[in-house]
Amino acid sequence: MRRKMNSATKSLAALLLLTAIPTLCEGQCVAGANSCSPGIPRFVKAGGSIKEETPASRAHTVAIKFTIYDDAKAGNALWQEIQNVQVDAAGRYEVMLGVTSPDGMPVDIFSSGDPRWLGTEVVSPGSVEEPRTLMVSVPYAIEAADAQTLGGLPPSAFARVAPGSAPSASAAQTIVANSGAPSSTAASVEGTSSAPSTGTTPAIEGRVGPVNTIPKFSGGGLASSQITDAGGSVSMQNLANVLFADRYSGGVPDAVAACPANGCVIYALSPDVNLNLGTLDPGTKAITIYLGPYTFSVKQITLRKGLKIIGMGASAGPIKSPTCTTALPCNGTALQSTNGNNPVFVLPQTSNMPATNVHLSGFRVFASSGNTGEDGFLFDTSSTTNSGLWYSTIDDVYLEGFAGNAVHVKGHSNDFSSLTQWVFFNNVVAFRTSGGGNALKLEGGVFELRFRNCEFDGQAIGDGTDIYIGGYGSGVGGYPVSIVFEGLVAQAAATAVQLDGAANITFYNSHHEKLWGAYHITNNAGIGVHGLVITDSYFAGDVGINGGAGYELKIDTTIASGIVFAHNQMFGNPDGTVLSMNLASVVYQDNLYAGALNAPPTSGITTQLTPASTLNTLSVHSIGLNPSATPIVTIQSGLGPGEMVTFYTLGGAVTFAAGGNIDLMGATSINVNGSITFIRSDLGGSSWKPVSQWTPSSPAPATPAGTVKRPTKPDGINGPIRGTGRWD
Repeated sequence: MRRKMNSATKSLAALLLLTAIPTLCEGQCVAGANSCSPGIPRFVKAGGSIKEETPASRAHTVAIKFTIYDDAKAGNALWQEIQNVQVDAAGRYEVMLGVTSPDGMPVDIFSSGDPRWLGTEVVSPGSVEEPRTLMVSVPYAIEAADAQTLGGLPPSAFARVAPGSAPSASAAQTIVANSGAPSSTAASVEGTSSAPSTGTTPAIEGRVGPVNTIPKFSGGGLASSQITDAGGSVSMQNLANVLFADRYSGGVPDAVAACPANGCVIYALSPDVNLNLGTLDPGTKAITIYLGPYTFSVKQITLRKGLKIIGMGASAGPIKSPTCTTALPCNGTALQSTNGNNPVFVLPQTSNMPATNVHLSGFRVFASSGNTGEDGFLFDTSSTTNSGLWYSTIDDVYLEGFAGNAVHVKGHSNDFSSLTQWVFFNNVVAFRTSGGGNALKLEGGVFELRFRNCEFDGQAIGDGTDIYIGGYGSGVGGYPVSIVFEGLVAQAAATAVQLDGAANITFYNSHHEKLWGAYHITNNAGIGVHGLVITDSYFAGDVGINGGAGYELKIDTTIASGIVFAHNQMFGNPDGTVLSMNLASVVYQDNLYAGALNAPPTSGITTQLTPASTLNTLSVHSIGLNPSATPIVTIQSGLGPGEMVTFYTLGGAVTFAAGGNIDLMGATSINVNGSITFIRSDLGGSSWKPVSQWTPSSPAPATPAGTVKRPTKPDGINGPIRGTGRWD
């Protein structure tokens, strides 16, 4: 019996920290609450030191009160005793707690598994209790009642069942949590078969629990842990929404099917994962998929609410190729389409079900080999209502080889009842195939798209159109609205951007090279372009050269308004900078022209009008006027305060008169047969004041020697003499 006690004590004894100078403590009893072996006292060995105001020079005896609490500072006193303790000259001592009672310390102090604190206090007037010391967490020494058992069961309960024999109560198949465990479930122990089972195991000594759960040690034995191992898939209870695709033979599609109804995170990062993504449709599940640095094959992915597909970057090994080599390894994620001429990424064709908060990031997409019309992204809402891609981001994505359109956004042709809108494209790169569709195509009802630092390229100068923005079919009520490009690169094509029906389109800080034409406005859809801003952009020297037909901006329709071409930098000698069909709404201003010609070649910006009492000049700075006797009394213009407009006559005189918003500064009318410049007042209102007038002079008669003839100026008209003319 003595030998059994020593063995148990050495194997499962706890360490108790008792004072500021702790010593090791050992439990002396290895029995449970009701089965401590007879004759074995339940003592705890403790040691420490005391601090005395007058240190002793020799060993002496001190009365010390020991108290066990259930809290570090407050709480309840669970047990207490006073011992006369022998301390040495340094105040150090060792005691055996529980010796003042025949049965030692009560078992139930530690049976709950909760932490305990030990307080010590010298029994003398004015003394206070020392700060309490945490006793080591369960299992405590005197609660080692299960030292000779496992989970309360004898060793015989865990003997393997002989093949072909039926399990018995002594040959246990399960280990179940004890009453003190936080979970009521039980843990399974491998039996004679490795196949997963269902339900619960037979009762063994009154304990029953589920299968496939990994056990853990608790305060009184074994309990069920959060870890399960079923069918080769290991999971955790508090990570039930985290799945590893390599644990499923079908890879990511199988993991999507196994994902809980409220959604999950799927990791496809292992080199052992099945690389076939196949067809993915998360339905109503909010799913985030992490893809490793591999080339995955894919057929089609349907974008749904909350879907996030995140790769390890769109960077490649060899440029424009999904193939990896030792010298140029793949260090990103690639998707290789196997869908023929069908698109890779699509939207559900269901009304009132927009795909919201989608995030696609960090991968390359390669078209199917030999395709003749495949789209990479097809966001089609042309046949649905109140649907589309909303509040979403496409970031760090590279597309190549699509003979259709790399990115294709298509809405209704006649209205805006279904839109892809509020989508942010960031660092998206797309290369068209030679002779193929567009790198980016926005047609029909599309709203509020943002493109930042994106590149949409062709293969060579003269090859197709990189970007199309406009209507389609016979509809005129649906078209792109509020589209912004910042830092766009569009090059290596016949045309960088074609606009054929759109409103409020902005290109800021774009870069263009290797183009016959940069921006081309047409009106094939019959919608018109209203509000186009092209500013702060770069046109290389090889842009706009095409045997006399090249251009930076060309407007082949009069159904256009609000066109601003300003603050751009143009190099080389393009065939034409801005070419338009007598369009009165082009603002051509503050452009840097670095070609060899003296002035940028432009046409159609200066408008030729016939005078009327109210003359609408839009935003034009120079107006040609036909001869007319009708006085012009009001100037309507989109120019702001401080801006000027110059009128010059074409073949005959015109008259400006006071009475509307023209302020002739005292004069009632001015007859102009030459040119006159007005400035819009910045003192409020919308009045226009003349600042100069020029009239061609006829040959003047000879002036006698010694006399000087000066030109006269009408009252209220101030301005310099221009050219060889005179003030009239």
